[in-house]
Amino acid sequence: MPHQDPSSNQRATALPPLEQGEQQQQHERKQHECKQQHQQQQPPWPPEDVQAIRKLLPVLMPEEEEHVQHKIRAAKRAARSELSVSRGEWRRRGYAQDPSALSTEGLVDEVPRIHISDITPEEFAERFERPRLPVVITGLMDGWGAARGWTIEELLRRFRDHKFKVGSDDDGYAVRLRFEHFLRYCSDPDHSQDDSPLYIFDGTFGDKSRQSAPMASDYRVPDLFAEDLFRLAGERRRPPYRWVVIGPARSGSGLHIDPLATNAWNALLSGRKRWALFPPGTPKQLVLPKEPGLGREAVCWFQRVFPRCLAPGWPTARPVTCIQAPGETMFVPHGWFHAVLNLDLTVAVTHNYCGSANFEAVWRHTRRGRPKLSVKWLAALRAERPDLATKADVIDGSGDVGCATSDSSSSSSSSSSSSSSDDSSSSSESEGEGEAGARQRHGGSSGKRRAEEGGQPDAKRPCEGEGGGAGGAGGGA
Repeated sequence: MPHQDPSSNQRATALPPLEQGEQQQQHERKQHECKQQHQQQQPPWPPEDVQAIRKLLPVLMPEEEEHVQHKIRAAKRAARSELSVSRGEWRRRGYAQDPSALSTEGLVDEVPRIHISDITPEEFAERFERPRLPVVITGLMDGWGAARGWTIEELLRRFRDHKFKVGSDDDGYAVRLRFEHFLRYCSDPDHSQDDSPLYIFDGTFGDKSRQSAPMASDYRVPDLFAEDLFRLAGERRRPPYRWVVIGPARSGSGLHIDPLATNAWNALLSGRKRWALFPPGTPKQLVLPKEPGLGREAVCWFQRVFPRCLAPGWPTARPVTCIQAPGETMFVPHGWFHAVLNLDLTVAVTHNYCGSANFEAVWRHTRRGRPKLSVKWLAALRAERPDLATKADVIDGSGDVGCATSDSSSSSSSSSSSSSSDDSSSSSESEGEGEAGARQRHGGSSGKRRAEEGGQPDAKRPCEGEGGGAGGAGGGA
């Protein structure tokens, strides 16, 4: 499907409230009809991926089971304090029983595919980075240790007791669960009915202090994305940029734009992800409407908003859709709104980055939103990349440090919730997926109540997102 001229979006106007209401009623009627038609066609519980998890986990004694359930409930309360666990509010929308929530019927995959052997980094920059066009690359993970070692069975063997981040509490602290407990959550017949489940979206997995640090050696940044200019600022100073992403069906990243004008890539090792992307210039008020009852979760956005974007009379660019399969890497250029929904249990790694092709946009956002970082980064650029330092000086001298795109958000993905801000520079202060970039403030408890399974809270970091992002979520979930 051809992309619309982004400039045409400036002429777009919001749908009249009545027309929006009529479309919503029509969509709800169709959903109800779909439920009735497919009630007898629902796949048996548990699905195959959950059955596989159950076979890996030993049966627990009653007191052990209660301990695990306590940890899971504490994590859910911390990650989303606005939802009551005991009153069943995590499943109030009934998406687990709604066949349409994970249906791909009628979707047309519109993102082109290329094999890594058929393109050079220079060609990639000219064909996709500079014109800002999404693309799926195959063959990038050939030879990765992660391609063999990031199966659920192997991850459980290596990191059974490691505490991965599954959200953030109300004070911005990480909410963590042991990996075995997370798998028990995913395979539990009760918790697995959550509308938008908890989701590992961990931006510290590669830190040397973490038990999971060896995971960073299980893959290599592809040559297409190797020009990572933020690395010149130093590992401790640079914005968050990489995330490991593991989540069950219906988890994901709500609609967002990755922060600081970064590009993102999301490498999917297992499972399937559904993507919806809107080109730069798409009016935020249309694709992220403020409406009562419209949840922040990815699954809610796909159920409530996505159908409107396909309706006749939709006044702006229609979404570009894609079903990402195992072994495929999604490239998300900066400035694209995107939402990501996991269709089954997925394992992925995602990075956000700045290269020469998007440097000027990233510099404007960083100069405005992260002024202290920009000073240190510019000093490093003068030594390593004087050509780019000159461009930065020209931008600063012209006073042109306004944001290149006006709407952005940071995202994190533990229960697919998301929040958006008016510009990516401000959202970059929150810890990042993305799957290309998440957004989410996973509400939780007061500062004294931490859900780190008895551990001390993490030091505050800027928020993570799916797909990661320089301070927000990146390429998707």
